[in-house]
Amino acid sequence: MTRDYSRCVQHAWLCVMWCLLVTAGWSLSTSAMGLEPGETGQQGPATHVGQEGNTWVLENALLKVVLEPQTGAWEVLDKRAGHKWSSVVENPQRREALRNFQKAGNDALSCETTLFWRDNKPYPGTVTLRLPANSADLMMTVDMPDRDVTFSNQRFWTPLFYRSEHGAIAIADYCNGHLYPVAEEQLPRRWFNTSRLDMPWVGVCDLKTGIGYMILVETSDDGYVELRKVQKENQSAWVPMIGWSPSMGKFSYPRKLIWHFVDKGGYVALAKRYRAYAQELGLIVPFSEKVKANPELKRLFGAPDVWGNASLQFAQEARQAGIRRLLVQGRMPADQMRKVNELGYITSEYDNYTDVLPVDSEDKIDRSHDLVPQSVVLQANGERMKAWLTFDKKTQFMKRCPALWVRTAQRDIPKILAEYPFLGRFIDVTTAEDLYECYDPAHLLTRAQKRQCGVDLLRYVRSLKLVVGGEHGIWWAVPYVDYFEGMMSCNAYFSWPAGHLIPPKSKDESFTSPWGNKLPPWSQYERWGIGHRERAPLWELVFHDCVVTTWYWGDSSDFLLQAAPEITPKKDAFNVLYGTIPLLWADRRRGSWLDHRDVFLRTYRNTCILHEIIAGTEMLNHEFVTENRDVQRTTFSDGTIVVVNFGSEPYELAVGDAKYLLPQNGFYVKGPRIEQIRRLENGRIVTTIRAEDYEHREEE
Repeated sequence: MTRDYSRCVQHAWLCVMWCLLVTAGWSLSTSAMGLEPGETGQQGPATHVGQEGNTWVLENALLKVVLEPQTGAWEVLDKRAGHKWSSVVENPQRREALRNFQKAGNDALSCETTLFWRDNKPYPGTVTLRLPANSADLMMTVDMPDRDVTFSNQRFWTPLFYRSEHGAIAIADYCNGHLYPVAEEQLPRRWFNTSRLDMPWVGVCDLKTGIGYMILVETSDDGYVELRKVQKENQSAWVPMIGWSPSMGKFSYPRKLIWHFVDKGGYVALAKRYRAYAQELGLIVPFSEKVKANPELKRLFGAPDVWGNASLQFAQEARQAGIRRLLVQGRMPADQMRKVNELGYITSEYDNYTDVLPVDSEDKIDRSHDLVPQSVVLQANGERMKAWLTFDKKTQFMKRCPALWVRTAQRDIPKILAEYPFLGRFIDVTTAEDLYECYDPAHLLTRAQKRQCGVDLLRYVRSLKLVVGGEHGIWWAVPYVDYFEGMMSCNAYFSWPAGHLIPPKSKDESFTSPWGNKLPPWSQYERWGIGHRERAPLWELVFHDCVVTTWYWGDSSDFLLQAAPEITPKKDAFNVLYGTIPLLWADRRRGSWLDHRDVFLRTYRNTCILHEIIAGTEMLNHEFVTENRDVQRTTFSDGTIVVVNFGSEPYELAVGDAKYLLPQNGFYVKGPRIEQIRRLENGRIVTTIRAEDYEHREEE
């Protein structure tokens, strides 16, 4: 199979001009252009709001939204694509599902619906729908006359149906991004708290035509996404449904959604719509800004994240082996740490303010210890919240209330920095766990307040001029964190106890967690965890220029060398495609440094030289080049393009007059400051890397 990429290279250089416009002061955010989010900027007629026969209509130049009061059915015509999105009504016999319609301004209408029944009594809510002129956004708010009413999980609004062999549900579900087929017989996951989605949106799109829609959950602290299999006209498909959860047992506040529709671009266009929304919220803080606040952050670009051997000897050996930048995790003597810093590396260590063991006096409180039970989260059922459990089940940690995180960090970190010259700090758990409530009157918290506690902790650590790392990652932490460990992984599909750092000996080894849950089989990880056909870099399309991502430490680049050594080069290929860094181990039990140094160094070279150059660039595009999705391509804002072949069969890539035969996990990278190719030559794999100050050639 051959594809000519000379035109793609020309397109990439157009991206350079785009980047120059941005750096010259132009902003592509909707606010900078004086538009509402989702508006096109083109002139069009004002939004029409009114009744047409038995239906109510909201219509502008792009969309026509029609609501049927009796059953609650609705449809959206995207005039640009000529496609009509139709809903699926669970109970067609229902009557007056939507009632008391009225105009709510020039571009909005409101209606009443029954949110739930209790004791044979309906509890109504008012739904307001707004469609600004020239906008592809339908904004939806639901409120209740009595916000203090007792409330429980409740599905909201009728889902839109789409069935196609190319249809996919796009979601960043504790993973850089998945594309779950809407026509799949069964899906491995169907329920997601919106408070723990990496980004608070879910989309449906056609991977061939590019049409699609997004449900952006603006009030994501108390809600959920449920994937349900529904039928329409003798066809079945998975659809996303939004539900609302109580806040402290009550409805509490208005809930808000944005339905955004695209006529082309698919999941990329949906991700870029969320990027524009995130920019409105101040979440897009690029490295160009972060470096101004902490110049040491530059050391992170192109630095592999390494655990298990925090020593001067390791750092010196790494330097001699050609590793230019390095993130060394762990504590060593202060004098050694200074020398490691002088090598241009980042010294950092593990920190955790969530999981605690008991102490009997306040003077003994530190990051790992606190007063129990009074400092522990009190749940709605009256029980104190448990936290981490060691694999042998002998040590049970408790969950310190987030309201006490900052006070503990302020006591601990300055004392540590006074003795040890760390340049960074890795904060575990805070950005990985879900939001929850605390009912202890001494430190009462809603989920929204818990989220703010995370922001406050990370902001404090950042104020100490440290390079800040976090576990996994989530949207609200991006302005305060420099790298996330785990975003490249898909934790729900690990078949081994990755959190307890126990590597499998073989693919068929089975495990049960200390909580009694049987872990998924290897086949789940192979398809949904590391499989390339149902993954997409949704996170990178939004935040690549703001935060560095890597693998989970129990799913590191070299963690599976015994059970599945072929996974390491595949992870390298993902790092190259996504423009991200590897995570590696340097101890004998888990790592490649001591026993497989050639693997360690190959991973470094193939991923990190590129990352040095493109760390601060926006990922503009991702696409599947071949029908089977084995060959994929990304484009970055400096003009760099990356093509990767994940398939078992070699792929012939044509670039102008040149042709390159890419093996499995082979790649072609071309940018203004780097050219990097892993190809087949005379039956051997040859890798060449040429950058401004770096050149390497290797034959395998």
